[in-house]
Amino acid sequence: MRIACYALVEQHAGSVASANYLILEELLRRGHQVDLFAKADFVRRPEGLERWPNFHYEGVLLERLGALRDRWRPLLRGGLERVVEDWIYRRHLEAIARRVAERHRQQPYDVLLFLGVGAQFEVAGLPAVAWLQGPPQTEWQAIHRLRHRLIELAGRMLYWKLRVFYRHRQRVARRELTRCRAVICGSEWSRQHVIAFGVPAERVFALPYPFDLELFRPEPNVPPRHPGRRTFLWLGRIDPRKRLDLMLEAFALLLEKRRDVHLEIIGRFTYAPEYRRLIEDFPFPEHLTYAPYIARTEVPDLLRSVDVIVQPSEDENFGSTVAEALCCGKPVVVGPTNGTGEYCGAAAFRFERYTPASLCAALEAALQAVETDPAGLAALARQIAEEQFDVRRVVDRLEEVLVKRLIGQEEIAQ
Repeated sequence: MRIACYALVEQHAGSVASANYLILEELLRRGHQVDLFAKADFVRRPEGLERWPNFHYEGVLLERLGALRDRWRPLLRGGLERVVEDWIYRRHLEAIARRVAERHRQQPYDVLLFLGVGAQFEVAGLPAVAWLQGPPQTEWQAIHRLRHRLIELAGRMLYWKLRVFYRHRQRVARRELTRCRAVICGSEWSRQHVIAFGVPAERVFALPYPFDLELFRPEPNVPPRHPGRRTFLWLGRIDPRKRLDLMLEAFALLLEKRRDVHLEIIGRFTYAPEYRRLIEDFPFPEHLTYAPYIARTEVPDLLRSVDVIVQPSEDENFGSTVAEALCCGKPVVVGPTNGTGEYCGAAAFRFERYTPASLCAALEAALQAVETDPAGLAALARQIAEEQFDVRRVVDRLEEVLVKRLIGQEEIAQ
């Protein structure tokens, strides 16, 4: 196939960008032509992919617009700067769309593939496929559902700003999805929400993200993160939907039963930094460690050095940390609306309700499993990861979507 691609791609960035790198690399390995188009200061030139002769990177940067923005930056206050940045981004998309259309006229592409975003633009006569980071409406649904705690910690003004922002985002998402011949998301849970958003079921597919099984692998000789204590790890950004409040309340309940446990939280606060108060007010600070950031190169050893990874998020499309933990042979705790749980089998301990007692019970169950048969649990987690997250398996299914469901084998043969 000849593939025009617009994607978030970076080999060592983590999360979706790293998964996209693996996907493109595997497509190239299989002989497909991949032309990656990007806003040049947004997606850097992926040097690791350029060793493939069937790869081409085309970055677009409208420097005149950037210079104009910088010149007037002192006057951009409040939401005006965001409006200007969005306008500049849209002008870049228009320029990229023209570039793709020009290349398509010279030598036709088979598909326009968007990875990590919706269909940001369209090109006449070229079918578009978008692999979304998540369903477009669920982020707002979670914020609205959790609004009372959000308002308590961060204020009513933030809630109303988010309401306006996500109403706009949903209108944009609806337009992006109508451009797609097919939509891919990270889980069946997400697929059902995309269908509920109005995309016909036959056009929506669920695929897990791939992970580097060599980089993320079990290593028994890594020393424990907190010797003498069983360590739970939260790794990832912190916003209301991620349920830091629930995590801390459940961990406090666990500490009332046993004190040989520790919780390490690593992640940046996003649009609601006021949630930091939850950490500052935690009643057992000697059992809690917080850091905003860890280098990507340190993540594999971090995962190997802890006992259980916890992701109590609501409305989670696909949690990369959960998958990486399984790759390293670690069990995970996830909630009932975490799509990643669909791929985790018996290595996941799922709590039934978003209550402190329910999450605490899952934490206890995970610890019991770790203490009863650590080697067996590690082997099970790794086996599941190999079955679900191997890039070859994922791209096999991606090719099925792109070829059999979209273009047709006969057209490709021509």
